[in-house]
Amino acid sequence: MKTFMAYFDTLGFEWIVCTSDFEKKKMWATLKGEKLDLPVPRYAILRAQANPQRFPEIWVFDSEISLKELIDISNESPQVLADAVRQCGHNLFKTSKTESVIV
Repeated sequence: MKTFMAYFDTLGFEWIVCTSDFEKKKMWATLKGEKLDLPVPRYAILRAQANPQRFPEIWVFDSEISLKELIDISNESPQVLADAVRQCGHNLFKTSKTESVIV
C-alpha cells in the first residue's frame, strides 16, 4: 500500500505523485531538528486559487495500484478515478461549487 497525492479539476487530472516516502523523510528531519512540510507543491495551491472556475481539488489517498496504472486510469476514466479518490481519500484543498439560483 502506497500513499499518493493528486490534483484534478473539471478538465481532468493535472498530476498524481507518490508520497509514500514522506513519513520516513519526516522522521529523519525531526531527528535532525528540522521541519519537513507536507510535500504539496506550493504552485499547486496557488494554481488552484488562481483557477477557481475549474473547481480544482487536491487529495491524498492510499492505493495498492502502481503510479503508472493510476496515471493510465486518470487518462482513460478520469471521472471513475476522481470518484474513487473522493470516496477513500483525504481532501487537502477544494474549491466548492456554489448552488445557482435562477431568479
